[in-house]
Amino acid sequence: RTFTNSVSIDGSTDKTTARFSATNVQNKWIVPNTGYKRNTLALSVNSKVTDKLTINSKINYNNRWSDNLPGSGYGNQSLMYWYIFWQPSADINWLRNYWVNGEEDRKISYPFSTYPENPYAISYEFINANNRHTITGNAQASYQFSPNLMAQVRAAMDMSTEDRNQNRPYDAGSRLREGSYRSQSVFSRETNLDFLVRYNKEINEDFDFSVTAGGSTLRNEYRRDELTSDGLFYPGVYNHGNARYGVKTKQIIEKFETNSIYGLITTGYKEFLYLDATARMDWTSTLATIYYPDKKLNFFYPSINGSFVFSKLWELPEFINFGKIRASFAGTGSGVQRPYQTSFVYENPNSLIGGALSNPTSLVNPLIRPLRTTSLEFGTDIRMLKNRIKLDVAWYKANSMDQHLYRFVDPASGVSRFLVNFGEVENKGLEISLNTDQVKKDDFTWSSMLTFTTNKNEIKQLTDSSIVLQQRSVGSGQIVGMVGGSLGDLYGIGYLRAPDGQVIYDESTGYAKLTNQVVYLGNTIPKGKASFGNSFSYKGLRLNVLFDTQWGGVGHSLTHYKLAEQGKTVNTLPGRYSGMIGNGVIQNADGTFRPNDVVAKNIDEYYRSHFGQDNAEGSTFPTDFIKFREARLDYSLSKNLVSRLGINRATIGVYGRDLFIWTKWPAFDPEFGTLDGGDIVKGFEIAQFPSTRTFGFNLIVGF
Repeated sequence: RTFTNSVSIDGSTDKTTARFSATNVQNKWIVPNTGYKRNTLALSVNSKVTDKLTINSKINYNNRWSDNLPGSGYGNQSLMYWYIFWQPSADINWLRNYWVNGEEDRKISYPFSTYPENPYAISYEFINANNRHTITGNAQASYQFSPNLMAQVRAAMDMSTEDRNQNRPYDAGSRLREGSYRSQSVFSRETNLDFLVRYNKEINEDFDFSVTAGGSTLRNEYRRDELTSDGLFYPGVYNHGNARYGVKTKQIIEKFETNSIYGLITTGYKEFLYLDATARMDWTSTLATIYYPDKKLNFFYPSINGSFVFSKLWELPEFINFGKIRASFAGTGSGVQRPYQTSFVYENPNSLIGGALSNPTSLVNPLIRPLRTTSLEFGTDIRMLKNRIKLDVAWYKANSMDQHLYRFVDPASGVSRFLVNFGEVENKGLEISLNTDQVKKDDFTWSSMLTFTTNKNEIKQLTDSSIVLQQRSVGSGQIVGMVGGSLGDLYGIGYLRAPDGQVIYDESTGYAKLTNQVVYLGNTIPKGKASFGNSFSYKGLRLNVLFDTQWGGVGHSLTHYKLAEQGKTVNTLPGRYSGMIGNGVIQNADGTFRPNDVVAKNIDEYYRSHFGQDNAEGSTFPTDFIKFREARLDYSLSKNLVSRLGINRATIGVYGRDLFIWTKWPAFDPEFGTLDGGDIVKGFEIAQFPSTRTFGFNLIVGF
């Protein structure tokens, strides 16, 4: 349940306009004892100080805090871990009294299983609190020296502080028998300073141009101080003064800087032909290394784009009222996203052991090169029937060279990951947008929108024969990059198949046979996405509905694997009482095949051969879906009525989001994202929370 209340105030004089807004959000989530609160303040002031000087400024303050956020992932401190192992026919109310009688605050009850924690203990004792303050602001001053010449300076800042703490009670798993208290203080700040000078000139009534030159500097700072007290003297007392075995400390300080200069030329001819050209040079500290003091830290990227409004020049059929084609070529670049990835440093594994050092788990790369991307795009914009039909089509091709990726390596080398420049990757795709106004009458309107996108990703070059980009333990599942393949290619142990594709079964047990090596299971990147929306209005009533879909991708579901392994899914029902003959073939001694005729009598092992720990293919499914994404119904009071009420406007409405989903995905939602530490694990669903259906009511009143 979420309540959102906001108020805004606008005001102006002959030279200054100002706006202030305040918003309060209070949320209670689907997990007991979780949720958050947020207060937001925003102020913007725009002032024309003189005829030549204009100053604009804006500042936002945001405070988001929570007494408890739910733990996620596959581990005993997550509710979804408990959900996977809980008995479906059991009553959850049996678990409400989670302390063992007579040993309150010291021993948690584990009915039926010692795998997961008690869900009520997770909700009320395994506390993850945080309090984050964020300030963002910018100020801009523009001075018009003459009608053709102006200069502008801007400053922007994004700063935040955050306090996090985690409470763990006694008996919180085998590693935290005596509880734990951990806290982190996080500070981040990013500042941007830039300037530009622009000169524009109208040569004659047919031709005009403008020239812009400028520069910028970006500074980023990140600090995190961690304190860890694993083991407490007194249960339920959460502060570092209660540490039984001392307080571990860890400090992370990261800083980097990027400086830039750039230029832009814009030209126009007779309002039908336009040409823009840009050039930019960046210098970034994240490429610097102590091993190569003379290493280049800069990279250059240009762009050029043009458009031709052919409806201004050519005589077109009467139903076409606007037509434009466009083309662009652009280059972009960037340094490493995090600093200090180019120099080897030791780490302190335990601050309680003075002088202790350990090797890092990730291998840095002092020779890392900047990422470079070149893109080519062609498009058209056509409007017909007095702008009632608007069609925009774009085709693009982008080649990214020297991407920064961590490849997984054999842990026997002493590290688990290695920062590399990832060859060359090409993306080609098509984007289509169609907007229509089918009905346009005084009392009734009906408009629609349709979007369609498709993209093909292909690896053109690699520094090695193959690179493992992500990996999980189930069936050796991994995302592997190979020349000719895609960044989203999923590999893993799968079914051993006959030449015609049928699954081969063991001639003695009737279990499915598996491959000895990983095989291709599909691509985790959807081949296409589309959305379709409609908007209807009748007098003061307005209805909006939106559907969207994706297709062509696959993902591995750990939730399905674990539930099926325990016989908790419908697809494990057949054969429980009389055995099972799998759909496939048996390989004969002479190498030929016959239809499978062997009854698997151990049904548990039979289904483990399909969906168990060793078979990644058995729990890999399409991530296709169709979603009823949103519906909104609003009613605005008539002008006569609101004037009698002494207000300017009033709108009341109801809405719903993520209302229905049609999919064959076995878990909750194929639009999943899985965090593993600070990394997003793509293509692997790992004990995801169910997605939520949202219903809401809103009231807007203007004075």
